[in-house]
Parts: sequence; structure tokens; C-alpha cells
Amino acid sequence: MNLTPKQQAVIDELRKIGRHNALMYRDSCPHLYQENLAYLAKGDPACVFRMGGLTFQIAVRLKTTAGSVLAVFKSLEKKGLVIRETRDPWYKRPLYWWPVGFAEQLHSELNDQDGGEQP
Repeated sequence: MNLTPKQQAVIDELRKIGRHNALMYRDSCPHLYQENLAYLAKGDPACVFRMGGLTFQIAVRLKTTAGSVLAVFKSLEKKGLVIRETRDPWYKRPLYWWPVGFAEQLHSELNDQDGGEQP
């Protein structure tokens, strides 16, 4: 699927944030890292709130506005490339975003790095 440079930059940053959040406790709190692996094993919807990226985080990293990033996220969502956290139906804007298919990819990658351990 063809993405604009801005769309690609946004999804790349979102993946970086998701990876960072999944690995955050690897050395400092192994039980929390194992909990993150368990969420990754459950799939993308389980990861959005726990390890997803916020619109403003992406905006700061890319030196742009949150509104601009939100527009890109909505476009990527229509293409089926990202999902949003929708835990509060009264809140009008999504809180967290997550790349579709990233949970499975990251879970597999981390299990390979950890010697095939399962959470």
C-alpha cells in the first residue's frame, strides 16, 4: 500500500513508541515486562491502551501539530493500518493509537530474542 511520506513517518514513530513501551520494563521489572508480552500475545486491541502512542507524542517527535497527526491517523485508520483506543465512548478524540498487526510481529520478535519464552 502506498503511503505519503507524512503517513509513513507517523506510522514509523507509532511503532517506535509501541516498541519502547513494550520493552520499558525488560531489565527493571521483569514481571511487568512479562505482562506486556501477555498483552502482545492477546493481539492489537489489548495493546492500544497499554502500549500505544498518543497523538501529541507523535506530533512532538515529528515537530508538527497534534491536529495534523490526528488527520493522518484518521486516514491510516480508514486504510486499516492503525486502530484507536475507544474505552470511553463519551471522549470525542482517541487517546491512544496502535499499528495493526504490530502486536503479533513484536511478540514474535521479542520471544525470539528472549529464547522462545512464553508469558
